[in-house]
Amino acid sequence: MASRSAAAVPVISRVSADGVANDAVRDLWAGLKRHELWLKFAVHDIRQRFRRSMLGPLWVTLSTGIMIAALGVIFGALFEQPMQTFLPYVATGLIFWNFIVSTVSEGCLAFVAGEGFIRNVPMPLSAHFYRMFMRNLIVLALNLLIYVLVAVIFQMHLTLNHLLIIPGAVLFFINVGWVAFASAIVSTRFRDIPQLITSLLQVVFFATPIFWTTAQLPTKLAFVDFNPIYHLIEIVRKPLLGGVPDPASWLLTLATAVIGCLLVVLLYRRTYPRLAYWV
Repeated sequence: MASRSAAAVPVISRVSADGVANDAVRDLWAGLKRHELWLKFAVHDIRQRFRRSMLGPLWVTLSTGIMIAALGVIFGALFEQPMQTFLPYVATGLIFWNFIVSTVSEGCLAFVAGEGFIRNVPMPLSAHFYRMFMRNLIVLALNLLIYVLVAVIFQMHLTLNHLLIIPGAVLFFINVGWVAFASAIVSTRFRDIPQLITSLLQVVFFATPIFWTTAQLPTKLAFVDFNPIYHLIEIVRKPLLGGVPDPASWLLTLATAVIGCLLVVLLYRRTYPRLAYWV
């Protein structure tokens, strides 16, 4: 009787979600290690976008170059700015601004666009974000050809200050990356977020010194001093123009990079098990 009663005792299994947060962090690392996957996807996306086009991806460079030339000539004449300094200023500002806009806007749809893969293919979720980010990095590299052309035309000389582009670019990409990743997570849950971000970026464009300079202001206004996009662009624009970014720009972008990355990791840890259902 004792053995029979012992056999009748049910086995209780406990389901715990304690390891889900660690799974999210492992997913970020696993996706990063699959670089051959998302790199090929990124190149494929660009090829498909310009399929059967004579110039191919160079259309991106050409369209950006036309916009830079138009803004530089028109606003240079309106503001009575010398073309030798104003056009390189507009070129670098607009190139990096376009990267911010495209990365954040496309980041909103990074997981939504990968719905078919997420539901059917066993691969890290973060790989879809890396794919989008790499695609925009390739476009940025093509647009930087405009800066090289402008530098040659206006005979911009290389100085040691140009080396500051290395730490500036690192902080720039980290900040744009965590904003785009956070946008991807939130937009997957709330589909109105992409429209809201698009409208907000349009306002920020006019409030950020891209086609106008802070030297044209009688005093530096609050919407410039406390504009994180301005400081983000300055740490990459100033070195390319041979200048040194303001220490406040370095401190602000470094602080936002650290705090933003911590917050987005916490957000991903919390939402990771739900993303596959939200898409």
